[in-house]
Amino acid sequence: MPRVRRMIVTALAALVLLVSPVGTSITRASDPLRVVLIVDSSTNMSTMLNEFRAGLHSFIDNLPDDVELALISTGGQIRIRLAPTSDKEKMQQAISRFASDGGANSLIDTLVESDRRFLKPAADRRPLFVLLTTDQPLLGEPTLYAYNAFVKDFVRRRGRAHGIVIRGTNSGLISQVVENITGNTDGIFHVLVVGNSLAEHMKQVAEEVAAQQ
Repeated sequence: MPRVRRMIVTALAALVLLVSPVGTSITRASDPLRVVLIVDSSTNMSTMLNEFRAGLHSFIDNLPDDVELALISTGGQIRIRLAPTSDKEKMQQAISRFASDGGANSLIDTLVESDRRFLKPAADRRPLFVLLTTDQPLLGEPTLYAYNAFVKDFVRRRGRAHGIVIRGTNSGLISQVVENITGNTDGIFHVLVVGNSLAEHMKQVAEEVAAQQ
C-alpha cells in the first residue's frame, strides 16, 4: 500500500469511533430536513447513466414533500445542478438533464464545500447527505485534514449521511470515505456490483429519509 494511501486509511479509521456530544445540536428533531444529494458524474459512471437517472428519479418519487433538496455532482469539480428547493418538479427536471461531466471524482472536496455552502447556513433545517458514487481514484491529492475537520463538525451538528457505492470486489478510498461518514452518522451504506438495482436501493434510502420526518 502506498504511503499516502496508508495515512489516509489510518486517519479515516480513527473517525469511526466519533460520537455526537450531548447538547451541541443546532437543530431540533422537529425541524425539517435539507438533503444534499451528491452524485458521481465522473467518466467512471458514464456507462451507467440510465441506471443513475432511474435511481435518482426513484429517490425523488419517494421523498417527503417538505424536504428541501440540492443536487450536486462531482465530475472533475463540484457542480451545482439544483440549488436547495422543495419543488419536486424542478428536482425531476434536473435529474432528467443529469449527464456525465467526465474527469475524476471530486467527492471529498464536494462534501466539504457542499456542507459549507448548503447545510451549515441552514440552521433551521436538519442536515443530511445522500451519496451515489462509483469507486475510482479521487481528483488530485485528497484533502484529508479538511475532510476530518468536516466530519467532526458534521457529527457534532448531528448530521446524517446515507451512501451507495458501485464498485468491483476491491474497496478503494471512495468506498472508505462513504463508509466512514455513514458509519459515523448511523446512516445506510450499500455496496453494489452493478447499477441495475439502483432504483430499488434509492427508494429504500428515500424511505429512510421519510422515517426521519
